[in-house]
Amino acid sequence: MAGVNLLLVALAAFGHAAFWVGVVNRWHATGVRRWIIKSVSLFFYAALAAPAVWLAWQVFRDRWPVLDPPSAWRLNPTTAYIGLCAAYGTMRLVKWIGWRWQSLGRPAAVDSHDHQVVDLADRLGSPPALGPRTRLLGLVPGNQLWRLHVVESSLVLPRLPDRLQGLSIVHWSDLHLSGRIDRGYYREVVRLTSQWPVDLIALTGDVCDSACHIDWIVELFADVRARLGKYVVLGNHDLRTRDVRRLRAALVEAGFIDLGGRSVVLDEHELVLAGDERPWFSGEPDLPPESAVPPEALRILLAHTPDQLPWARKRQFDLMLAGHTHGGQIRFPLIGPVICPSWHGTKYSCGFFDEPPTLLHVSRGTASYFPLRWRCPPEITRLVLHAPDA
Repeated sequence: MAGVNLLLVALAAFGHAAFWVGVVNRWHATGVRRWIIKSVSLFFYAALAAPAVWLAWQVFRDRWPVLDPPSAWRLNPTTAYIGLCAAYGTMRLVKWIGWRWQSLGRPAAVDSHDHQVVDLADRLGSPPALGPRTRLLGLVPGNQLWRLHVVESSLVLPRLPDRLQGLSIVHWSDLHLSGRIDRGYYREVVRLTSQWPVDLIALTGDVCDSACHIDWIVELFADVRARLGKYVVLGNHDLRTRDVRRLRAALVEAGFIDLGGRSVVLDEHELVLAGDERPWFSGEPDLPPESAVPPEALRILLAHTPDQLPWARKRQFDLMLAGHTHGGQIRFPLIGPVICPSWHGTKYSCGFFDEPPTLLHVSRGTASYFPLRWRCPPEITRLVLHAPDA
């Protein structure tokens, strides 16, 4: 019976952790002010750690009633909670196995997917780390902070107009200009991007973390070019600058078109771009009237968080680009990511997701604020669009 009890306890521990980590992920997906999120999160972390504290206390008292035969158990708050957690853990485990199985392949809409790894520390001659925290964490074995993946993917979109055949989009996200990563890193991002023929550049939020680094934007990104322009939406970390108006002005000065809460129509009305900055900035994108856009026009949404996918699907967007999750930053073997600030938990942590009529691409982020990445390197991605019969 001890084996049954241990299995029950293991399922209960998994269920307890899954529940409270899920609460943390969803709480961090809200648009609540940062200080409130941080304060309330302390309670969630305490709840997550509570069983370990309880177990240590039982061991100290030389008691652990959970190991008693089930016939000796008495219904009380402890055993009731163990039973509920075990049931929840079983349910989550079955669902997680199914999700992991589905995630092994890539969607049929992704025709090809290739990447090269660029070691920016090696290319620059030294790690582009600023500050003791980044330098110290950069030494952690397995940290992929400087191993930038340069990705090229070919996508098949059913409603792609003929004139947009071969349209190329470079997706940047989560640059995090914060003084933790040196400017040389971003210069290499621009240089690598400029090697591609690019029609459009999409930057999906978390551009800058502090007001003193807004001045870097024009210097770093003014010279990068795209045939149809550079477009940007902001994310939650951009609020940390405490000067969003100045940040937007700097991005415009650097040649970006601010898509926050609005839309534009390009290429003789056959391409609609919209920008969604919710929940941190109010208002859904102001879309053009249906009479102004032909029904066969390609619709692309730039959003900081993948949580806006239901909105994109409801409004018939063909492609949605997002970031925010950083792929979880730490991805365990077999398990994958654990921490992911999304209403969907880790479901849309990174990669491609075909949710008709919308194909979603979630970037792992082009840089990082927290300088630790394990099995989850940063990336820049070039997407090339094709029609099914092309």
